[in-house]
Amino acid sequence: MKSLNLNEKTGDNINYIFLLFYLALFLLPSAFVISALLLIIAVGIVNYKYPRKYFNEPYNISFLFAGVFMLISSIIHTTNNQLISKYDLDISLTWIGLANWIPFFWCFWGFQPFLNSDKKRKIAGMILLSGTMPVIVTGIGQSLFGWYGPLEVFNGLIVWYQRPLEGITGLTGLFNNPNYAGIWLNIIWPFCLASLINSKKTFFEKIFIYFFTFSITVTTILTNSRSAWIGILIGSVIMVGKKHLNFIGYIFIFLTVIISATIFPLFGSYVQNSFRNLIPDSIWMEFTDFQYTRIEIWLSGIKTLFNHPIFGTGAGSFSDIFKYESGLWKGHAHNLPLELAISYGLPALILVSIPIFLLLYKLVKHIFFIKNKFEFHIPTYDKAWIISLFILFISQMVDVQYFDGRVSIIGWILLAGMKCLIEDINNKVEIQR
Repeated sequence: MKSLNLNEKTGDNINYIFLLFYLALFLLPSAFVISALLLIIAVGIVNYKYPRKYFNEPYNISFLFAGVFMLISSIIHTTNNQLISKYDLDISLTWIGLANWIPFFWCFWGFQPFLNSDKKRKIAGMILLSGTMPVIVTGIGQSLFGWYGPLEVFNGLIVWYQRPLEGITGLTGLFNNPNYAGIWLNIIWPFCLASLINSKKTFFEKIFIYFFTFSITVTTILTNSRSAWIGILIGSVIMVGKKHLNFIGYIFIFLTVIISATIFPLFGSYVQNSFRNLIPDSIWMEFTDFQYTRIEIWLSGIKTLFNHPIFGTGAGSFSDIFKYESGLWKGHAHNLPLELAISYGLPALILVSIPIFLLLYKLVKHIFFIKNKFEFHIPTYDKAWIISLFILFISQMVDVQYFDGRVSIIGWILLAGMKCLIEDINNKVEIQR
């Protein structure tokens, strides 16, 4: 099998394929449709010019069987008239929902040639970070300066939502939902910290990365997403450790004091009212209005799954079933594995989960056990890669931002990169044996 090298000099001028891939990454948060098309073209070209055997990878076989089972489940959902009529289900959603899974089983394999070295993963991370600038600018403009939309170009091909902030709704920016914006910023955050850690001593570079770090922190806070706040905290603690932690700590202390003085009259009522007039309600009210509904939603989802464990009830069905039984509408089960099982059944969940958990197991095994026996260093940007995937994985246990195409794409890119990282670690261990 011929390998693909970023610096390769061939008659095919292979660098243009990487340029397509990197341009797609840069445009991912701001021009999703164009980015997705470029990714498909880049993956198609690289696998045509540098063919690899799909079935040589056991992960791919499990994903393939998962896709076949999902198709079977969708056929069964379409013919189950009793279930459709009882809950008034839109059966087309179960077919549309396949687009959230089956194409990515191929992309997981197709992304890997672009991510099979620490240099490639570093470049990909930096480009994703750079492409986040429109999210930051439009988000801050939306929250602080009233830049509202939606903004559309090319007859709706590209949409920046820029929703008016009403009530306690948080920053959405280019995204449809504050939680989607929050998880994107959480994923990008470790790469920002990696740049901070690796920044050179030049004054202008340090000022730029400090400004970027502060901007992502502020933008995350403005999303009004508690999961995003927890994510940025987890990413900071794991990523920086003791090094540069003081700088991050100062930012959090400063923001904590401001929020506390807004909620409570720590410095007098005049200061409190001034902060409340300055800071959007979507931030400080989030600390005074908690709702504990996740467990009830999960229990309802488990009940639905228990009644239809093999083939599920179809993608998008949880919302209708939950509303039928409780009178309330919830967009999903607030847990991605549970949502997948409800949609297509437990076998589909198991087949999708096996490769992912095997990769996570191998990664943990290498980092915490094998590494102690051999001398090798995990590059800073690879560490950021792992932490980004970890934050995304944890967030899907309490919410489901996966169904935003940008989040699902970056998730599978991170997973493909982690698979390549594990192979790199294996190679380093073999060299030292």
